[in-house]
Amino acid sequence: MEVDLDGPAMLPPAGVQPDFVNTGGQHTSGYIWLLFSGSIATLSVLARVMSCTVAKRFHVEDYLMIAALGLFSGIIYMSWKLVGLPGMWTHQWNIQLKSMSPILYHLHMASVFYGPIAMCIKVAILTNWLRIFVPRGQRNFTFWMLHVMIWSNVVYYIITTITEIFRCWPREKIWDLFYEGGTCTVDVEAQNFATSVINFVSDTTILALPQWMIWKLNMSKKKRWGLSLLFVIGVGAWSFGVARTVYFVHLVTSEDSTYNFSGVAIFTIWECVVGFMVMGIPAFPRAFKLIPGSTAVITFFRSLTSKMESSKAKPFQRMYKPKSRRRRSVFEISEMDTDALDTVDDAETNRTVSQDTSEVEPGRNLEMQQVNTV
Repeated sequence: MEVDLDGPAMLPPAGVQPDFVNTGGQHTSGYIWLLFSGSIATLSVLARVMSCTVAKRFHVEDYLMIAALGLFSGIIYMSWKLVGLPGMWTHQWNIQLKSMSPILYHLHMASVFYGPIAMCIKVAILTNWLRIFVPRGQRNFTFWMLHVMIWSNVVYYIITTITEIFRCWPREKIWDLFYEGGTCTVDVEAQNFATSVINFVSDTTILALPQWMIWKLNMSKKKRWGLSLLFVIGVGAWSFGVARTVYFVHLVTSEDSTYNFSGVAIFTIWECVVGFMVMGIPAFPRAFKLIPGSTAVITFFRSLTSKMESSKAKPFQRMYKPKSRRRRSVFEISEMDTDALDTVDDAETNRTVSQDTSEVEPGRNLEMQQVNTV
């Protein structure tokens, strides 16, 4: 039977006429979405690099984030190609059969990039949690939990990346619908579904673990809430992971692959973007202070806030309230010397020094420390 390469890649529903000219796909909005996603990821990593440069110290997680950004540019490029052909939310019956091979190739390459990106981001976050919350040399429950998660993510994503690359042999069979011969030994749909489930579990753990540790810290409830909000950005990755799984179920249960894969792609990329933000947002205060004119902006808003607070005070309070230095907020950029929590081992060191010397205020604890993840 002769195949019509100029015909639709999928039989349309009853009463629907394929349209190869006005396919209904979204192109402009797709390009804007990719530019915005890439910009957020780049700014997040750039802020962290600037912060590390000022602090004159780079950690393993910082190099992993730089590597993840380089790989992320690959998935953005492949997605850019897909936005051009077939476009976002394009029904497969509006695509000619001869156009499916380049589409499948770009989808395959995007999937290849995803594994290393997810591995680098998650290992970076977990390594950062390990450095923050586990004292050096201690082997507690948190230490072993984080190590199990780190190495399970490394092993899993290495295996799935290799199986994605070689799921068919010769590899041309992956994207060439008319390739004769060869074999495909990997159930890619089952693998992708397993990836979605594992992402959900790991994202949930990454979200919950810092909250559990923060509420065990020796600090005021107000600061605990502030730090909790700082780490709660991970809810975004968790939500996007759930949405990705939902769209993937639609993908494997429907023949309209090009339409449903748009949802998978959107939430996959945004899951990665939020991962960049988790590591980048705490570094923005220090990076912001490097921008020319930032000090003047900070001073202006501080003075404006002080005037507003003063105007709200009662006359009696303004007259008799003694002057006192305002305790700096967890999120106050103008006085933050660092960009994240001090590590627990640093806290233990500070606590030991405070007990052994008379120059340091006694009783000093984690409440008086700055936020420093780098």
